[in-house]
Amino acid sequence: MSKVIPVEVKQKCVELYDKGVSTEKLYKEYYLKYGSGKLSTFERLLRKWKNKTRVDNKLLEKGNLGYKFTPHATTVQLDKNGEIIQSWIKGKADDNLYLDLIKHITNLPKLELEEVKLETAEDYMLEIPLYDMHFGIADFNYYKSTLAEVIEIIQRRNYKEINIIIGQDLFHNDDFRGRTASGREIEHTDITVAWEDARKFYYKIIEESLKQSKKTRIIYSKGNHDESLSWAFVQMIKAQFKDADNITIDDEIKERKLITFGDNFIGITHGEKGQAKSRNLNNMFVIEYPQEFAKSKVREIHAGHLHHERIKDDFGIMARRLSSGGITDTWHYEQGYVGAHKRFMVFEWTKEKLAAIYYV
Repeated sequence: MSKVIPVEVKQKCVELYDKGVSTEKLYKEYYLKYGSGKLSTFERLLRKWKNKTRVDNKLLEKGNLGYKFTPHATTVQLDKNGEIIQSWIKGKADDNLYLDLIKHITNLPKLELEEVKLETAEDYMLEIPLYDMHFGIADFNYYKSTLAEVIEIIQRRNYKEINIIIGQDLFHNDDFRGRTASGREIEHTDITVAWEDARKFYYKIIEESLKQSKKTRIIYSKGNHDESLSWAFVQMIKAQFKDADNITIDDEIKERKLITFGDNFIGITHGEKGQAKSRNLNNMFVIEYPQEFAKSKVREIHAGHLHHERIKDDFGIMARRLSSGGITDTWHYEQGYVGAHKRFMVFEWTKEKLAAIYYV
């Protein structure tokens, strides 16, 4: 079975042939690496490639278009002789922005991770749920003090386990058109800049966690702003930290997730729409995780979305809406959420209970 001949090879053959390179030479040096058949077969294909190149160039010229747009569909207007008078090529202006982001990710330097083996670890678990950061509106400099405080907390102990929740509206937009995951258009942000700011922020936290815990766990938690983009961000982390032997990554696309540590049951969700009421949240987690719920003695649910702290204790389940240290966006300003304290919450657990809440 012959291989698919790349477009670049076809174009190269046409260019070299136009410069006088013989078909025999092109046949041996290019075509036989991918195709099979006689020289005459190649010469027939070469004529076809030449015609296609000529047509494509004419379309671009008549449409007065450069190569900055990816053509997705073409409409042409012909004269009575069948000649192209003008053409319209539908393209997506944000294609280049995706390419810029991909280029940025692929050019990231390979991480040189320190091999750290903790001799002893205390029976403590650290939960780092920095919800509703909205990178793009806020930047790395805005969160520098938050980062420093989180690192300081991580360095206080040799933890048995550190859980880092990533997502929950980490980014303000889900695409390059200023839209959320639902397609609603909001403030436009520079995704490439936001991505790099988030990368610098979380890489420092993850690297420090790997040094200070027996086990570091990354948990993707979907938000209503950035469901796809945050999941892609976690894939980058997965690839970059694959050589670390004490990290696990939960990238499952699931509305409600669970952390268990000793007797503690900690539900994780963004908590928008039908989950807005604490009683609804409680019921959902009890139904979804019945065995874990039954075995636990301390039960909490940690949700985001509202950007301010709210606590509701229903039938032995503590439902917490976590505060956010992010900048107030347009929607939250219009909803009147302007007086909330700008701070995130980090939780420290023993096997038996919640030991401390740090505001950072």
